[in-house]
Amino acid sequence: MLPSSASTTSNLAVTGVSGTVENRPARQVKLRNTRALVGLVAAVVLFGLAFPGLLAPAVAIAVLAAIVALDLILPSGELRQMLGNHRTS
Repeated sequence: MLPSSASTTSNLAVTGVSGTVENRPARQVKLRNTRALVGLVAAVVLFGLAFPGLLAPAVAIAVLAAIVALDLILPSGELRQMLGNHRTS
């Protein structure tokens, strides 16, 4: 027996909805990370305009902060693994 078209349609609809729901948190994380990086760049630019002599240290600190943040967020982050091993020791 072949399934009725109504049950097949409902199965497809459920599968389609769950696929978009599963992708939503990943998109929100990417959006939040993008906003944070844009905010960091804007803060460095404003700091550089206010204190031109301290622009180089501000850029260095911002780059270091971005590297640490991305390493902690991304799934292959070695820093997070090192911190996890250190906390359990």
